Amino acid sequence: MRVDFLVDTVFIAVYAPLLWHAWQWLRAKELEGPPSPLRSLTLAGSPYPRAVPITVLAVAHLAGNPMGFVALGFLALVVVESAWRNRNRWVRRHLWALGRLRVPAVVVVLTAAILLFGDTRSLRQPGVGLAMWIAAVAMGASVWFVTRRLVLTSWPQKTWRSARPELGALIRLALCVLVGVIGWIYGPRELTGYAVVLGLVVLLGLVWVVWELEDADAAESKRGEADTIRARAAMRPGVEQRPAVMRVARGLAVTPLAALAIAYVPMAYEVDGQSVLTAMRVLVLCCVAVLFGDWLMARSAKGPSHTPHHWWFTAGIVVVSSASLVTVGALGRTLPLAVVFLMFAGLLLSEAQRFAETVPVPKGLLFLGFTRTPVALLIVLCVLSSGLSYPTDAVESWSTNLRQVVRMTSTVMAFDPAST
Repeated sequence: MRVDFLVDTVFIAVYAPLLWHAWQWLRAKELEGPPSPLRSLTLAGSPYPRAVPITVLAVAHLAGNPMGFVALGFLALVVVESAWRNRNRWVRRHLWALGRLRVPAVVVVLTAAILLFGDTRSLRQPGVGLAMWIAAVAMGASVWFVTRRLVLTSWPQKTWRSARPELGALIRLALCVLVGVIGWIYGPRELTGYAVVLGLVVLLGLVWVVWELEDADAAESKRGEADTIRARAAMRPGVEQRPAVMRVARGLAVTPLAALAIAYVPMAYEVDGQSVLTAMRVLVLCCVAVLFGDWLMARSAKGPSHTPHHWWFTAGIVVVSSASLVTVGALGRTLPLAVVFLMFAGLLLSEAQRFAETVPVPKGLLFLGFTRTPVALLIVLCVLSSGLSYPTDAVESWSTNLRQVVRMTSTVMAFDPAST
């Protein structure tokens, strides 16, 4: 039996039931809507409108016939047309859920881009496939962890009020000036850039304190509006929004594994027997992890309300992440390390998002109109301002930093051993 025929058979056995189940779900949810030919076809009680395009797609895929693209285009048209008619009920809720999970979404997109558009030569090396599979599983588990901790759990708002706010602002401003001067004289001079950014925020906060003393009612109104916005963002999603959050989280969680499987598909059609065997092992592991993980996430999301995650879930995240780091250190490969690094970066930025939604925004940022602390924006400003702290020209410093980033990125994309 040819290897490519076996691979096609495995893919058909996976996506044909998924497409059938998705269409069944569409029939169950399409209760009302404006009349259209595709809607009548979608809600048809006969199984032929569903069985025919899926069968044509599977047979054409198996035979290598371009008719499969026609069937795939028809299925995509059904999805787009149904989503457009139900955009108020489906699209907006899922876009809202994607906005709440914006940090895991960005991390997952970066991971998928590295896997799909990078040089895949090192994927043929022994042990890299297993390390990548562990890292992808850890990435998916971290997305589910963030969803349960950040979105599905209601966090109370913290209130920080000072009896002498002007005194606290002056102390913080003096501290920023002291750190900036020490960094400029004794180094490292990057501290001066960070101190400048934070010092400007503190200085604007001092301006806010002066304005608050003159017009306390207006300041209290703006602060109350910001508190209301943060409290609304930190609330647990409603009954209608919760399924959308679950679907988006499950989709993001399985995306790294799906991207890894797609990266190994071309290797399954090669002549080299060892590469084909490695690819088949990784494909089987990815398919099993996707199906079992999606079932496990769907099963844990059926409850009407959410309770905080159990300790064993957090322990599982730590164990899998530690195993990924140990495996990466033993193999000396940059690609699994990049995925694990992105996973930890996503976890830290998600914690920063939760912090921004539950902690009052500094008065300097509130003076600029921010209702939440823009952690990512502050990090970018600190990095950019650190370029001004070098003794050389700022443009030259930034270009040097950019060349270093490009060099490191090219190393990751080439998947060369870290020892080189």
